[in-house]
Amino acid sequence: MRVLRGKEVRNRIFKDIEVQIKNFEDSPRLLSIVIGDDPASVAYSNAKGRKAAALGVMFKCLNINEKTSQEDAEGIIKDEIKNFDPDGIIIETPVPGHLDFVRLTNLIPPYADVDCQRMDNLGRLLSGNPLYIPATPGAVLEILKHYDIETEGKDIVIVGRSMTVGMPLSVLLLRKSSSANATVTVCHSRTKNLREHSKRADILIVAAGRPGLIDAEMTSPKSIIIDVGTNYIDGKLVGDVDFESISEKVSAATPVPGGVGPVTTAFLLKNLVYAYERKRNKIKHGAGL
Repeated sequence: MRVLRGKEVRNRIFKDIEVQIKNFEDSPRLLSIVIGDDPASVAYSNAKGRKAAALGVMFKCLNINEKTSQEDAEGIIKDEIKNFDPDGIIIETPVPGHLDFVRLTNLIPPYADVDCQRMDNLGRLLSGNPLYIPATPGAVLEILKHYDIETEGKDIVIVGRSMTVGMPLSVLLLRKSSSANATVTVCHSRTKNLREHSKRADILIVAAGRPGLIDAEMTSPKSIIIDVGTNYIDGKLVGDVDFESISEKVSAATPVPGGVGPVTTAFLLKNLVYAYERKRNKIKHGAGL
């Protein structure tokens, strides 16, 4: 099995970013908002902070108590945006269930929505003219491109229909483009006979948030598996795919950790560079597809 590691992809993106930032008049600013103490959210925010600092980005993590009311959370976020004046903002997910995520994301200025969390920016993505490509779907595309994995005419199955990964990624893979043009099936918790769908896939992308959901019995020798899952079991990061189980059977797969995650952070910082320039009216067009 070919292991599709994210390190090479991440380093290539970081190299480009570093050159661009050195030519900026001042440091780009990234605000990460964490509401509650979800382990994955905290881990990814910390990872962003470390990489951002290494590249010369001014990074700030705003921690909000999980019991904070909607009104108070909105007030805290508004004040922080005013005081910190960030070029890019991301609200880490998940947020506590009593909070309205859409209302929170609408506090992000459109130019600063570097993970495409606002509903209007998701609409632009659907129309083919996004301001930004969401970081995790963008990371998946970067990995496929780096390893010369063709998508045109391929049968791609996505397990998971979240607005952060599954849904936008399906749109990106359906585009009329030589880097897309796939036949896409989106599976979810109500899908019957998931095994039938997963076994026939040329490329299987798993973003369900269920550790060990996919094992060898749900794959075929032709399968290329992209594991987007981020789950913590006894303090250990694991994906949605039983990597040990599938390693003797499939064609290629990303590991967890070390696969999609590092590239997601890099892609977000790539979007931050766009946001820095957009805020200063140096670019006005969309991200392009």
